[in-house]
Amino acid sequence: MISIIICSRDSETLRNVSLNVEQTIGVAHEVVAIDNSRGEYGICQAYNLGAKRSKYDVLCFMHEDLCFHTPNWGGKVAEILSDRSIGVLGVAGGMYQLRAPVPWWFMGTAYMREQVLHSVPGEASTLHFVNPQEQSLADVAVVDGLWLCSTKAVWEQHPFDEKTFPAFHFYDMDYCTSIFPHYRVCVTFDILIEHYSKGSINEAWLANALNYQRKWKQQLPFGVIKIAKEQNAELERRGILDFIDKFIPSKIPSGKIVSSFAQLLSIAPLSRESLGMVRRFVRLRLLR
Repeated sequence: MISIIICSRDSETLRNVSLNVEQTIGVAHEVVAIDNSRGEYGICQAYNLGAKRSKYDVLCFMHEDLCFHTPNWGGKVAEILSDRSIGVLGVAGGMYQLRAPVPWWFMGTAYMREQVLHSVPGEASTLHFVNPQEQSLADVAVVDGLWLCSTKAVWEQHPFDEKTFPAFHFYDMDYCTSIFPHYRVCVTFDILIEHYSKGSINEAWLANALNYQRKWKQQLPFGVIKIAKEQNAELERRGILDFIDKFIPSKIPSGKIVSSFAQLLSIAPLSRESLGMVRRFVRLRLLR
C-alpha cells in the first residue's frame, strides 16, 4: 500500500526509523532506502531513484531522523490520498509563497499550518502546532520535506528536479510548486511526527533559494489565500532584505545577487533600508 522512500546517510538511524515505521504504520508497506552514506546522490536524484524502485501506489518521501507517534498512520495517509484532488500531503507548510528567495515559514505563524514535535539534542522538545481553525486537513501552498506523500501517479507527472536542485534544499518547495496548479497541497493534523533535527541555512540553501525563484518567477507569488498588493510588496521587501543579509557573508559570487537588488529597488528604491543594504553590500563584498 505505501512505499517509504528514504535518502539514508546513517545505517543505525535507518534501522531505528524502519522499526518505528513497522510498529506504527498499520498497513502493508516497504522501505526503499537509497544508501547515500558516501554522498553520491542529491536528494532529488535519490528520491526519484527510490520512487522508480517502489512497488506501491502511495509514496512517502521522508527524512530518516523521524519518529511516528500516531498508530495506524498509514491508513490515514491512504484515505487522504484516495481523494484524487490532493497531490501532496505533509505535516508542515506555508499558505503563501512570496516572489522572494525565502523559506515557506518566512511570513510567520499566521500563514503557516503545522504539527511537528521537534526534539533537537541539547534542547527541550517543542511541539510546533499551528491550527487556528482546528482543521484535520488544511490546504497550503507548499509543505516541508521532512515528510511528504504523493501517489505514484502524481510523482510520475511531477518528478523531483535533479538538474535545478542537486543539493538538499528547496526540493520540497519546488515539488509542491510544480504540483500546485494541478492538485491540492495539504497538511494533515491527524498524524504526529517527531523530528530530531532542525533546518540550517548554508551556502547550498542560498544558492537553491535563487534557483527556485529563477525557475518559478512566472508563477510566484502564489498560495491558497489572497494578500493585498501593498502587503505583498512589503513582505517581499522584507524577504529580499533578509536574504541579502544572509548572502553577504557567503562565498557565492556577487553577480548571483544582482536580480535580488533589482527587485528590491523596484519595490522600495528610496527607502533607507534599501539604500543602506546597497551600501553594506558594496562595503563588505565589493571593497573587501
